[in-house]
Amino acid sequence: MKRHFFLLILLFVVCFADAQNKRNGFTPERFQAELEQYITKKACLTPKEASKFFPLYSEMSRKQRIVHQEIKKLKRIKPASESECKKNINKRDALDIQMKQIQKTYHEKFMEVLPAEKVYDILKAEDRFHRQMFKRKAARIRNKK
Repeated sequence: MKRHFFLLILLFVVCFADAQNKRNGFTPERFQAELEQYITKKACLTPKEASKFFPLYSEMSRKQRIVHQEIKKLKRIKPASESECKKNINKRDALDIQMKQIQKTYHEKFMEVLPAEKVYDILKAEDRFHRQMFKRKAARIRNKK
């Protein structure tokens, strides 16, 4: 009986979380698809160019996400001593540098499969897309108030 009750509660929580996610409208898959579509359009990528570029871009994003998660963990921690604070700061700085090294490595890889002008357009489009997404989210938050 307890087992059935626990499963019922678990099912309710999962359904509620799924409903919240749908109501908020954000899914990582949809975000990625919109990003790829936006970049393809703004950088005027051909299907052949897109098929060469996006696997590399996804690989870069995965590596950056791992580093970003480590940075987030460090930001949540308030070290207790002066020496721990220094270690935390130095590790965050090292992770920031690692993030930039990942970008540099992949920008070079991008330029091996695409002209530099297209890579430039891609980077510009990516920045614009993220700015637009932040503005949309901010507008939704303002409208809720």
